[in-house]
Amino acid sequence: MIVDLAAQRAMDHLAKVGFDRLSESERILATVWQFAAGVANHGFAGYYGSRRGDLAFHAPAALRAIGADGLAMIAEEANAQFGPGGPSPDPKLRAEQLKQLGEPAFGAFGELEQRYFDAEESIDAHFEAWFERQRGAAQSAA
Repeated sequence: MIVDLAAQRAMDHLAKVGFDRLSESERILATVWQFAAGVANHGFAGYYGSRRGDLAFHAPAALRAIGADGLAMIAEEANAQFGPGGPSPDPKLRAEQLKQLGEPAFGAFGELEQRYFDAEESIDAHFEAWFERQRGAAQSAA
């Protein structure tokens, strides 16, 4: 898939320049790709406990940007388990936050994972459609 290649390029650029210097499209590509892979493969606790969770703070906005509003709500609810400030983008601070979360938060993660896997929305379909719209707009502008 072309969107996977673009997401990988966005991740490579992120590693070089940091989140703040990415274009909005690169932010969306990197964030959605990391969210989808992290939650699908390791659940929310694993997602937040890994480097993929570095972009969790941006996941609700990125998911809304691609049209995955239901999944954005799930990401928002998962982020809310960390309190009003949400999960830290710093992996060491986020690891400390995870240690402080109690059983209710981990129970919520389990429920949110179930909702994620039961969702009628396809993150892949939204992601690919969004990417094609981006490419079409770029080609029209050229």
